Amino acid sequence: MSLRSNFVLCALLTGGAFCSYAAQAQSTTSDSSAQAPAALPADTVTDAPPTLGEIIVTAQRRSERLQDVPVAVTAVSPEAAQQLGLRNLRDIKLVVPGADFSEGTGFAQLYIRGIGQAFATPGVEAPVSVYLDGAYLQRTAGYNALLDIVDPGTMEVLRGPQGTLYGRNATGGVIRLSSALPTSKFEGRAAAEYGRFDHKQFDGMINLPISETLSVRFAGRYLDENGYIRNIATGNDLGGGHSYTMRGTLRWQPNDSTDIVVGAEYQKSRFNKDIDQLGAGAPLCWVCQTSGDKPANGFYETNQNELNVWRNRVFRTYLRASFTVGDFDLTSLTSFLSDRSRQFADNDFTPQPFFVFEGRAVGGKTFSQEFQVASNLEGPFNYLFGVNYLHDKAFFNIGLTGDQYAFLAFTGDGPGVNNDVKTESVSAFVEGNYKLTQELKVTFGGRYTYDKRSIDGENNAGFQAFGLPASFTFGGSFRAFTPRFVLAWDNGPTNIYYSFTRGFKAGGLSSPATSTAEALRPEKIFSHEIGVKNKALDGALNTSLSLFYYKNKDLQTQIIDPTSGGSRYENAGGVKGYGAEFEANIRPTEGLTVGGTLSYLHTEFFNYENAAQICVDYSGTGNPTAPGAVLINCSPGAITNLNGVRAVHAPRFQASLNASYEFPIGTWSANLAGVAQYRTSFDFAPNAGGPLNYDRQSAYTIANFSGYVSPPGNNLRLGFYIDNAFAKKYAVYRATAQPHGVYYQAGRPRTYGLRAEYRF
Repeated sequence: MSLRSNFVLCALLTGGAFCSYAAQAQSTTSDSSAQAPAALPADTVTDAPPTLGEIIVTAQRRSERLQDVPVAVTAVSPEAAQQLGLRNLRDIKLVVPGADFSEGTGFAQLYIRGIGQAFATPGVEAPVSVYLDGAYLQRTAGYNALLDIVDPGTMEVLRGPQGTLYGRNATGGVIRLSSALPTSKFEGRAAAEYGRFDHKQFDGMINLPISETLSVRFAGRYLDENGYIRNIATGNDLGGGHSYTMRGTLRWQPNDSTDIVVGAEYQKSRFNKDIDQLGAGAPLCWVCQTSGDKPANGFYETNQNELNVWRNRVFRTYLRASFTVGDFDLTSLTSFLSDRSRQFADNDFTPQPFFVFEGRAVGGKTFSQEFQVASNLEGPFNYLFGVNYLHDKAFFNIGLTGDQYAFLAFTGDGPGVNNDVKTESVSAFVEGNYKLTQELKVTFGGRYTYDKRSIDGENNAGFQAFGLPASFTFGGSFRAFTPRFVLAWDNGPTNIYYSFTRGFKAGGLSSPATSTAEALRPEKIFSHEIGVKNKALDGALNTSLSLFYYKNKDLQTQIIDPTSGGSRYENAGGVKGYGAEFEANIRPTEGLTVGGTLSYLHTEFFNYENAAQICVDYSGTGNPTAPGAVLINCSPGAITNLNGVRAVHAPRFQASLNASYEFPIGTWSANLAGVAQYRTSFDFAPNAGGPLNYDRQSAYTIANFSGYVSPPGNNLRLGFYIDNAFAKKYAVYRATAQPHGVYYQAGRPRTYGLRAEYRF
């Protein structure tokens, strides 16, 4: 057996089969930094052994090879996403170790290494930052269609706190999404899909070179599909809807040192997003005790009112101007985003019009401006400096209606409150790196952030009837310094690094608020990480291993209020965790790429002795799951000690495996691909929601398969997809919602369909 064969076998036996398929060809992103170095090698077809090529990332706000970046980052190129059938952000998690990206009741729920947030409302942002075309997204409600990028560029997931380079709200990590940039050639793409649940999707893109220096690119998508949850109360399907997206990008490159990009995008959608399903009847279901209603029998069935409509509009625009002046790259990024959503939800989860939540107007407007200077000096020292300003004005107008508030008929429309939430953030960061030798480099830097935010609230007559004020104002200011230190030894094929970094999540104001309240304390996290990245077999095998430990103080978490039954935020003392993540990919022969990931994560709460407690009347049985158990309002001060309990969305083990194989069929070419991920059990709420232990998902495996064939020329592709191929029943969210009952939201069942695409 040859040395090469021995190395491949050893890699597979020691985890190489659990690898991460990152990309097959060199790719650049649409970050605000300089263009990728021209000297980096591209993936070409030669008589040499097959290689994986290079992928260019901007994780450190510079264009660099993924291999050279001393950060735990997974990057997925458009080519890799298409070949593996990764169709949206939810699919990307299948190739990212330690991550969980899902959608619950219209919110993007993003978790990395056990740090995330289920519902980020105005005033409390998510701790996993999302950057779209270099601009930070302030909110995650209603953005799900926007995050399913039309005509995408490279997608990057940075794991662990990124406080220095990305600032506030990056204690869990950063997701960088980019749309494809205009190019200098005429090209286009038209694609269509049809699948289960009458799924219809049409994508289009056209790239037009206007002159030698000016080009424009247009892209769009229309999506329409039925729901996958059957409502036995009406016989209708819930969970479906439609959306359309339009984007235009203009790029001007008058010379080699100037690159100006202007982009605008509009997205509108209408979906039945709030498809929560009652998990148990009376006596746990309060309304069921008098109405006699029962939950549906099927896992994908519900029995409730059809008020669950989510309407959303998003408009964004940005201007990125990049200039090279001598040894310096200067970049300005200006962005504006406006969004508005409406939601109506049956929150007693029965056919009775008892408790209806109305999000009458939720959204806001965000403006941000960033300036950045990056040096390209010939000596051993280089640096990066930047300043950032963000101004956000959000609104949260909600109402509570239904029979539960019928006694407030004099108010007209039940209790209601409007919150105007203002946020202003200013930060400056600097980072330098110094080459001690040709192979040893030290990086050091820091960021200073100042945030100020306030809520102006107005209660209608309904809430005033409960003794709440007609109007109120409260707020707070927060500041932090977040340093970073990295020591890296890189000899080309091997990159070994140690990093210490701090992260900062701004203090929050919990909304919707009906009176003044104390601001949430900021989250502050520090993390130690040791990583090893390696390229072997002449570029045919890439591996990456990271070991980490973090401690996050004053974790902001959302809980069910044990006295009122509503949700609220509180500081949970903190969470600490440690673990290991391994990813690699191998191309043993031309056309075949195999990959996967393997991760271990241990997390636990600390300083969380006074956690809010969900209360249950055991009716003398002593068993919270006995038939006589009833959810009851807790007495004031009911608490429990959660020290040592694991964090939410933190499965102990995750493993994934994927493969893509290209092969000829006569004069045609074909591709078959599959990706599967296994994860152990995890909790949706601290301590699984309370003594019922309902808010927990057991271990499960998801597998997707796809493929296509293409005639000579590769302009036309005809393909198929099967998602959740083994029809695994799992929940994307579970909750104990005192006093109305327990409920869940089912993940999508098996879906399948056909695709056709034509490129010119």
